Amino acid sequence: MDTDMNRISDLNIYLTRMQRSILDKMFFMDKVFEPFKYVLDFGCANGELIKAMKRMFPDYEYAGYDISREMIEAARQNVPDSKFYDDWDRIDIPFEDSLINISSTIHEVYSYCDEKDIDVFWDRVFGSGFKYVTIRDMSYAQADDIPVRQEQLRAIRNSSCAEWLESFEQVWGSVETQRQLVHFLLKYKYTQNWEREVHENYFPFFTEELIKRIPDSYIPVYKDVFTLPYTSWQIRKDFGFELKDHTHIKLILERKD
Repeated sequence: MDTDMNRISDLNIYLTRMQRSILDKMFFMDKVFEPFKYVLDFGCANGELIKAMKRMFPDYEYAGYDISREMIEAARQNVPDSKFYDDWDRIDIPFEDSLINISSTIHEVYSYCDEKDIDVFWDRVFGSGFKYVTIRDMSYAQADDIPVRQEQLRAIRNSSCAEWLESFEQVWGSVETQRQLVHFLLKYKYTQNWEREVHENYFPFFTEELIKRIPDSYIPVYKDVFTLPYTSWQIRKDFGFELKDHTHIKLILERKD
């Protein structure tokens, strides 16, 4: 993993951004019905999601995993009565009786890990025997990857955000498809951590490729593709057009018994 690129220049802004979507990130809690005892939050950061879930759903046991020791120390202080780990091999909850939640993490794995580490990630997710696997992340369908809507691109080029689009194109190339445009629109507001954000690949694969990754040992019991409401509102406010492209996916996968 490229730790230098992964460094967050303004941690407070990064964490505040994450907190805005806390309710949406626990989407699965009223949609899973087979009994389980533990929730493992993969990429738990400072533990805010676990803290919120504990208040609303106190009957579960919670644990968090993150590769950042800084985040894990913050999580232990934030939620002292839960378990947090920065070493996967030290996690001591029974995976077969657990739900693993992977929220806004997959794109970071692909942005900062090599192919070997990516394979390890998927093996941990699907090869550990979790009762449920829940995923929420940015996603774009190959079927929707059309030529860029020129009127939307012009609106951005004629706005105060034009310099950020230029910076984006220096990294990702000239915007020629709608997928590229949406990629920019998901990150243009995060200028405080721009050097990190602009290099992250928010769409490392198409939605169809993610679905193909689901092994036969799991059944998809819930799927939702959607446009993040806050993002739509911000784009309408800044550029005057409605973003109708689906930007995110939610999945709940249940292990076959």
